[in-house]
Amino acid sequence: MTEASAARVPRTVIVPVPLGCCPAAPRCLLCNPSPQPPSPDTLAALIEHYRSERSGPDDSLVVGFYGGALPSEQLLDAIGERPFQVRVRPDLMSRADAAKLVDRGVRAVELDVLCFDDLVLRACRRPYRKRRVLQMAHGIRDAGVRAGVTLAPGLPGSDFQTSVADATIASEHFDTARLHPVLVLDQSDLREVHAGGQYTPLGLGEAVTVCRVMMDVLEGAGVEVIRVGMQPGPDGLGRAIAGPAHSSLRELVESRRALDRLFELVAPHRGAPLLHICCAPTDVGRTHGPNNQHRRSLRAAFQIGQIEIRPRSCLVRNQWTVEIP
Repeated sequence: MTEASAARVPRTVIVPVPLGCCPAAPRCLLCNPSPQPPSPDTLAALIEHYRSERSGPDDSLVVGFYGGALPSEQLLDAIGERPFQVRVRPDLMSRADAAKLVDRGVRAVELDVLCFDDLVLRACRRPYRKRRVLQMAHGIRDAGVRAGVTLAPGLPGSDFQTSVADATIASEHFDTARLHPVLVLDQSDLREVHAGGQYTPLGLGEAVTVCRVMMDVLEGAGVEVIRVGMQPGPDGLGRAIAGPAHSSLRELVESRRALDRLFELVAPHRGAPLLHICCAPTDVGRTHGPNNQHRRSLRAAFQIGQIEIRPRSCLVRNQWTVEIP
C-alpha cells in the first residue's frame, strides 16, 4: 500500500436516486413534472456503478432517495441491506410509513419543508403546516433517526426575515439542513407567475447573503448544513430559467464568511506595507475570493501595500492567522 492510499480518509458516498417532488396532480407551485422512478434493476445497476467507479474499498455507500413520495417497497428490496436515507414531503408520509422506514433501518429522514410560515406554504400549494412538520421531526428523532429539513429561501410571499425565522425554528428541531434557494424551473407553475411579473426570484448576491445568515444560525446551534444550492438538470429537477443557479453556491457563501473573518483579522494592521494571511491549504481559494477579490477589498479598506496568501499545514479549515514579515 502506498503512503497516499494509507493516508486516505474513508468517505460516505451517496448514491442519489431522484423520485421527483409531486408524484401526482395537483403539483405544488415550484416543481416540474416528476420523473419516472427507476426500476429495481436500474437502481441495482446504479449502485454497482457507484461501488465500482465512484467509491474506494474503504468508503461507505449510502443510497439516498430524494423526492416528495417515499421509495416503493420494490426499490427498498432492491438495495438489500445497504444503508439508506430518504427525503420526503411531510404530507406524503404517514406514521405507519415512518415506522416501516425505521424497521428497514433508515439512517436519516429529511422533510422537504421549504418554509415554516403557513401562509407561504399555502401560497406554494403545499398541503401541510408548521405544527405537523414539527410533530414529525420529534417523532423521527424519538425513533433514534436523524431528522433533516430542506428550506427554500426566496419563496413567493417570503422575505429575508422569513428565511432567518425558518433557520431559527429548524435549529431547535432538526439535526441536518439543506438550503435550496428557489429556482424557477422551465415546466413549473412558478414560471407563469414569474412571467406575469408577480414573482421575482432572489438574485445571486441576495441568495449568498441570506444563506450565509441561515448557515450562521443553523451551525451555531449544531445543525449540520449538508448542502447549499441545487443543480438543475441531472438530478431530475429540469432546466432553471431564473433564480440563483450556480455550480458552487456554497463556496460563494463560505467565501463571504471568510472575507468577514479576514476583515476582523486585518483591521488592526491598517497601513502595513506587507501582510501575510496564512490559511489551511484547503482554504487558499476562499481566502483569495472570487477573481482574487478578497485581497483587493482588504487592501483598499485598510490601505495595505501588499497581501500575500500563505498556506500552512498546521492550520485547519476556516482558521486564519495574520503575519507581518
